[in-house]
Amino acid sequence: MVTTKFDVVIIGGGCGGVAAGIQSARLGIKTLIVEETPWLGGMITSAGVSAFDGNKYALGGGIFGELRKKIEDYYGGTDKTFTGWISLTCFEPKIGKKFLHELAEQESNLTIWFETSLHEVLRENDAVYGVRLNMKDGHMDEVHTKIVIEATEYGDVLKEGNIPYRLGRDSKSDTGEIDAPYEHDFEVQDITFCAILKKYSGEAPKVTPSENYKYRKFKNSTAEDSNSNDENYLNHKLHNWESFISYAALPNKKYLLNWPFRANDYPTTEDIYENKKSRKLHYKKAKELTLDYVHYIQTKLGHPEWGLATDEFPTDDSLPFIPYVRESRRVKGKVLLKEEDVIPTKKSFRPKLQKESIAVGDYFLDHHHSKFFVEPDERLVEPLPANAPFQIPLGCLIPQNVKGLIVAEKSISVTHIVNGCSRLQPVVMLTGQAAGALAALAVKNKCNPEDVKHGEVQSVLLDAGCQLFPYKDVWNTDSLFIPTQKLALMGIYVDDEDFAFNADKTVSSDELNKYLSHLDDEKTKNKLISLTGKTRREVFNELYAVLFH
Repeated sequence: MVTTKFDVVIIGGGCGGVAAGIQSARLGIKTLIVEETPWLGGMITSAGVSAFDGNKYALGGGIFGELRKKIEDYYGGTDKTFTGWISLTCFEPKIGKKFLHELAEQESNLTIWFETSLHEVLRENDAVYGVRLNMKDGHMDEVHTKIVIEATEYGDVLKEGNIPYRLGRDSKSDTGEIDAPYEHDFEVQDITFCAILKKYSGEAPKVTPSENYKYRKFKNSTAEDSNSNDENYLNHKLHNWESFISYAALPNKKYLLNWPFRANDYPTTEDIYENKKSRKLHYKKAKELTLDYVHYIQTKLGHPEWGLATDEFPTDDSLPFIPYVRESRRVKGKVLLKEEDVIPTKKSFRPKLQKESIAVGDYFLDHHHSKFFVEPDERLVEPLPANAPFQIPLGCLIPQNVKGLIVAEKSISVTHIVNGCSRLQPVVMLTGQAAGALAALAVKNKCNPEDVKHGEVQSVLLDAGCQLFPYKDVWNTDSLFIPTQKLALMGIYVDDEDFAFNADKTVSSDELNKYLSHLDDEKTKNKLISLTGKTRREVFNELYAVLFH
């Protein structure tokens, strides 16, 4: 067995893992990413979910923003990537892969081992110190390291390292959430084997259905083949063909098949998480479901011109390498982000402030369960409140009572409910970048991750253009970026209904007094009261100058 040493080892090269690796390497740390597939990017590339969900406009900073800009420039601008109504940025998975690999290859401190999988987590008492890996050529390698980052799709490092975690729906008695069920259960969000379809000039290559194909299972997925117009009974909007085929339209006449209503969401159980050997069988069934739905499109819906894009993935079946895994094991962390942390507080449009924030998101609480669409008396019911742009604190990345481990991807410390808005690609890249920054600082400071001060991590992230407080209109290229971010983390922020900063708006005396109430020094308050009538840009620049200089 070979023994290798790195300062930081990241298990999983998906959205979170690749962002963590790039950020750690940029800080001069010898970093390794271990990835099971031949591609970096996880859900946005290897799983084919190539339409960014949320973090629109200025909320998309950091490495995610770098990637988004490269994609938009490649296609010719933002209007060229707004091809599907589900997202402002739609693209071909192979293009996302191209630019992620380019970003990673620029880092001399970053090593990537593809087609390599986790075999064992090395742990002594309360400290993780390395991993054993199944290498591509069949041998096993033991890697010793100062920090391991969990960035797998299922949270396998948590399972193999005997790290306490949550899986399934949390009970109300555990989390105290208003909308949590009374009893814990193992309901997890469905996985989906997505497909990239292409519109052919004539008939597309025909997809052969499986022996389990029954077109009736897809009835009511669209209005083109339905037996009810009662959307309350169906529990979803009934879209026509044009609405369906424009949902996740991609450039170059392609389409991301990831339809949430009675289509290719595969019912997922505890088995796929706790029994790794079962995944192969589940993947086979999930692929069959997707291919059956493509056959249904070609036949029952009468659109033989749509078929699998054969130029997207270098796989035998033209499907992605992995399914879209929406929910993972979730670490029991220093901080647990709950439902109440992502919904507005009383007399505010925003959730409560997270002063130790390391990432932001703006997506709604979106859960995928095929059980939503069974008969009403058998239906899974999940009441989810309307949330608002939110922050994720540093403690969500740090496990309780375990040293040498940081958590990223979808395994951060959130509840099942909050996973519905924290699981999306941009948020996962931002939390991954924060995990990389935390790991690098722990190595530099020769300390455990929990001993790194949150301000140090925030400083690195702000320098990298990551938003820590969600303003949709303050871009990281604006001179207001640092002032508004740092003031917000102190509690001085704009609380408008549109979640924007609105820099040119005039500040009234009441608004100014609200900002000044956060100051202790009366002399400074009296000096700044003259700012009444100035624009927010002027007021916040002056506040920043006084408080930080």
